[in-house]
Amino acid sequence: MLAGCSGGGGSTDGSADASIPAPVVTPSSAYGPFPYVSETQRATFRAFLACAESHGLRYEGPFADSTGKGLFLRLASGEHATHAEQDAVAKACPQFNVAAFGTVVGNVRKAEFERAATAFAGCVRKHLDARYPRPRFGSGSAIAAFWRLPFDWSSGSFVDAVRTCVDPLKAYLFGGPG
Repeated sequence: MLAGCSGGGGSTDGSADASIPAPVVTPSSAYGPFPYVSETQRATFRAFLACAESHGLRYEGPFADSTGKGLFLRLASGEHATHAEQDAVAKACPQFNVAAFGTVVGNVRKAEFERAATAFAGCVRKHLDARYPRPRFGSGSAIAAFWRLPFDWSSGSFVDAVRTCVDPLKAYLFGGPG
C-alpha cells in the first residue's frame, strides 16, 4: 500500500516546484499495535498463535484494525492457506474465540456478554472442573470480570473443555449459534 502527497516538492519560499517529485510514504504497517485488556488476554492470543503454528499455520498479530475499534490477524509472510485449512485451525484452537470475546469492540452488549461468559464458565465446570469459577460481574467492566477467570492454556484437558464450551462466546461474537 502506498500513500503519497499531492503536488511536487516544496521550495524554501513555500511555492511548489513541479520538477521535484512528491515523496512516497510506505507505512511499515497499516495496522496499529493491539491494545490488550490484560496479560491474560495477551497469553490467550499467544496460545492461539502457538496452537495454529502446531497445526501448520503461522499467523501474525493481533493488530488493531484500521478503525482502531477491532482486531485483525493475518497469515505470516509467505504463508498460504485454504479456507478449509483455516477452518481446521479455528476448530482445533479455541483460544482465538476466547481472546476475541474478551476484546472491547464497539459497545459491549453487557447483558448478552454476561450471559455468554456465564454459560461458558458453566460449561467448563461441567466438562472439566466443578470448581471452575463463575465470572463475578458487578458495576465494573464485564470484560475485566471475564479476564479474571483462570485460563490454563498449557493444559490439554482445559483446551479440550474450552473447545467444547466456546459456542456461547462465538454466538456473542458472530451472532447466532456457534
